Amino acid sequence: MSGNQGLTRQRIEDMAQRLWEEAGSPQGGPAEFLADAKAAIAEEEAKVDKESEQSFPASDPPSSSGITGPTGDVAAVSNGDQ
Repeated sequence: MSGNQGLTRQRIEDMAQRLWEEAGSPQGGPAEFLADAKAAIAEEEAKVDKESEQSFPASDPPSSSGITGPTGDVAAVSNGDQ
C-alpha cells in the first residue's frame, strides 16, 4: 500500500470514528460508518477539485519574470524616473 493510500484509509477510518461518536456510539461500532465516511471524503475532494479548477491559471506572475524582476522585489522594467 502506498503512503497516499494509507493516508486516505486513515482519513476514512478517522471520519468513520467521528461519525460513529456523533451518532451516539451505537452498537456495531465505527465500521458501520465506513461507507458514509468514504462518501463524505469523496464529496469533499470533489469540491476542492472543482474549486481549484477555477483558480488556474494563477493570476500572479512568476516570482522571476520581466514584470517582477529576477528576485521578485524590484521591477525589471524601468519607468524612466531613475
